[in-house]
Amino acid sequence: MQNPTNPDPPAPDRSAPAAVGLGEIFVAFLLIGLMGFGGIAASAHYVIVERNRWLDQREFVELFGVCSILPGGNFLNATVMLGDRYQGPLGSVTGLCALLLAPLLILLALVYTYETFSYLPDVQGAIAGAAAAAAGLIVGTSAKLVGGLKKGVATLVFGAATFLAVGVLRAPLAAVVLVIVPLSVAVSLISLRKGARAP
Repeated sequence: MQNPTNPDPPAPDRSAPAAVGLGEIFVAFLLIGLMGFGGIAASAHYVIVERNRWLDQREFVELFGVCSILPGGNFLNATVMLGDRYQGPLGSVTGLCALLLAPLLILLALVYTYETFSYLPDVQGAIAGAAAAAAGLIVGTSAKLVGGLKKGVATLVFGAATFLAVGVLRAPLAAVVLVIVPLSVAVSLISLRKGARAP
């Protein structure tokens, strides 16, 4: 029986975002930009989910999925959404500036270095090695994202269909998105409604 003089603390409200300052947003997205070799999803997952715990695994996958079907860079979209969630429009601007700052400086340095030393065999070998490492990061991040998906037959079917269409048949990405996304959303809504009607 609950003691009225010492009530149990209320459960935390997952709908209310935690307090995150502009400085924290800047540092987090600066780290994501610095570590984003071979695609930014791996570093974003580490900073947002594992290091700062701003989102859990499922929330991250859902955010990344929504941003991937919007026009523009998927993680640029996610940066705007997360920055606005915690600090409004100023948070979005801060996150975008931090995300792009380090890659821009590194890219300028690399362009100058490559133009100066591209004829050297060691430089060409380093570029090939970096490409292999980037491919490995993409595969590893994909495995992490799959772990956050809701398990079920529909997930497997649409995931396999997308992989087959894009990875094997080389179908245009826009066409795949326009076909697969509406179908997967419709199936998900039907499943949710059936679950809500069940006694």
